[in-house]
Amino acid sequence: MAAAAMAVHLPKHSSFLPKPKLPLDKKTNFLGGSFNLGRPMSVNREFNSPVMVSASSTSKTVLTDDVDGDQSKRFYINFTGFPFPLGPFLNRRTIRTEAVKGCIWMFEQEQALGFSSVSTNIRMTVIKLKSGGLWVHAPIAPTKECVQLIKELGAPVEYIVLPTFAYEHKIFVGPFSRKFPKAQVWVAPRQWSWPLNLPLEFFGIFRAKIIKDRDLSTPWAEEIEQKVLSSPEVGIGPYVEVAFYHKRSRTLLVTDAVIFVPRKPPSSISNESLLASAKNGLAVKILSKGKDIPNDPVVDNPNTRQKGWERMVLQILFLGPSNLLEPNASFARMSQKLIVSPIVKTLVFSKVPEKPVTGDLKGLSQLISKLQ
Repeated sequence: MAAAAMAVHLPKHSSFLPKPKLPLDKKTNFLGGSFNLGRPMSVNREFNSPVMVSASSTSKTVLTDDVDGDQSKRFYINFTGFPFPLGPFLNRRTIRTEAVKGCIWMFEQEQALGFSSVSTNIRMTVIKLKSGGLWVHAPIAPTKECVQLIKELGAPVEYIVLPTFAYEHKIFVGPFSRKFPKAQVWVAPRQWSWPLNLPLEFFGIFRAKIIKDRDLSTPWAEEIEQKVLSSPEVGIGPYVEVAFYHKRSRTLLVTDAVIFVPRKPPSSISNESLLASAKNGLAVKILSKGKDIPNDPVVDNPNTRQKGWERMVLQILFLGPSNLLEPNASFARMSQKLIVSPIVKTLVFSKVPEKPVTGDLKGLSQLISKLQ
């Protein structure tokens, strides 16, 4: 997958509207870095789920302001990214959700693909360690609002973790670490970027330590296990991410290896973005292959926003989906269940020899087996 692609990292990867019943063990949580998640278990349980997350039923969502609140706290300039710059370019709203009481929190922001009408949620997960410090997984844009929500937890940030090679997560690590200069920065191995393979220092990431597979010397090893998931080079570079298992809460964190697509759009995605996606624009006309495309005005209502969300998901998960005009049937087949993202499956897993994949995924399966 290209370094600038939305893993939705996509989907890799809380505070949101639907509460699907997933077949999970009563004491199990799965958290994704962005559009991602974990594995089914045995007992039905309700979870608050944005894109790619299963949070505990005790979750509590905190917004520092309403949707039209103090915009200055959400200001963040972001004009980087090749070939697709990552929006929103000037304003990012942060939503904090308590996933496991007093222990794990999720922070969500909207992230868009350049100047397109495609957005997803991007997630940062924060775990409170026994030391009293915070372990931060996949940092998001450190707006004043985001930093304030972290500081409200009343604990110092001790570790900042980049669990993947993917640009949409890497780009925030440097700015985030400057807000918490005493924290150690740890990154997944085999980092790379495209079209130029630039060093981490180019992204503002300095003195980073490399995460090693099942390394018992890692400072959080007694509380959080880790497994490096890595492939040989596929196309322009290797697929790399690190899965983590928090023992006390029995929580598995992944980025892009597995995803969960909720039926309803995450609260972090603005109504404006959903309505823009619902409009029959250029992408719909091109991908509809000659079908008559109505030019009806977009009316702001739940059905229109839902169509916008369904179109976003299909464009994120597939290379050139052909059913954007009426996305409901295709969306229904992908939502409310745990899947491997079709684009990741096509670009990565289908091109990797069976033995290397089996070896790494076996490690992930062993982490998952601890939940059973």
